[in-house]
Amino acid sequence: MKAVVLKKLGDFAWLTDETVPDLKVTSDAILVKTHAVAVDPIDIKIGSGSRGGSAPMILGSSVAGEVIAVGRNVHAFKVGDRVAANVRGGETYAEEVLVPARLVAHIPDDVSYASAVSVVLGGQTGYSGIVRGLQVKAGQNVLVQGGAGSVGLMAVQTALDAGAKVSATAHGWGLAFLREKFPQVTTFDYKTDDITANGAIYDAVYDTVGSEKVLADSFAATKADGHVLSIVARSHRDARFVHFFNQPTGETVQTLLDGLSSGRFVAVVDSELPLSADNVRLDYERLQNGGVHGKLVLLIM
Repeated sequence: MKAVVLKKLGDFAWLTDETVPDLKVTSDAILVKTHAVAVDPIDIKIGSGSRGGSAPMILGSSVAGEVIAVGRNVHAFKVGDRVAANVRGGETYAEEVLVPARLVAHIPDDVSYASAVSVVLGGQTGYSGIVRGLQVKAGQNVLVQGGAGSVGLMAVQTALDAGAKVSATAHGWGLAFLREKFPQVTTFDYKTDDITANGAIYDAVYDTVGSEKVLADSFAATKADGHVLSIVARSHRDARFVHFFNQPTGETVQTLLDGLSSGRFVAVVDSELPLSADNVRLDYERLQNGGVHGKLVLLIM
């Protein structure tokens, strides 16, 4: 099969289009024929060598496609099913991907492969942080720092779905997008607005940005009995800090995909390009330079 292979850690000039050995399905997994992969920031971190590993390697953490084989212990999926999954470090930049069945969800007929793959990683993090991390309830006052990114956008939508009163920070295109699509959300321009100006008014703050200032402002804006969750900071001396690590599951992905189908959630895709080494490099550069308006998706037609 064909795949995009990184031959030298830390140097994306060494991304190449290669033919690699075909995969065989294992007992608790399914084999997926890839139709779409998302370009996720974690892929750049893995490719840089900051998470360990060795080259050559196939990068990629999200996949949407068609089931072409199922393991003998798998009963919830069959050949021909449309599915999506987050498989961190799952070698998804390839024509076929082996996925543990516990991570897989069915894609509803009215959801495209590109839309599905756009929410399986960042969307899971955003959703789980609100539901399981902060445990947001109806009527609570919630702030999402960085509300227009893939994590923040799903956090905003999940908090709204829970019945919370939601505020979010963004800038430029992201700010305009939130104001257009979610007029019920109170928005702040993080370049010019001070979220602490009104005092400690939030029951829960979800920090998807992670800078020291953003985290400090998050605590300053949170009630004494409130909670702060960060996707970057792993610990903090403040007792209001929520220690949370997202564990991907097929069940969560299914909730997100069903939400896309029903209209509870929306997905935002910036671009769709054919999967190739050149296009992976291009999307990595765009991610690192900023200004991306939604998820970057690569397709195998």
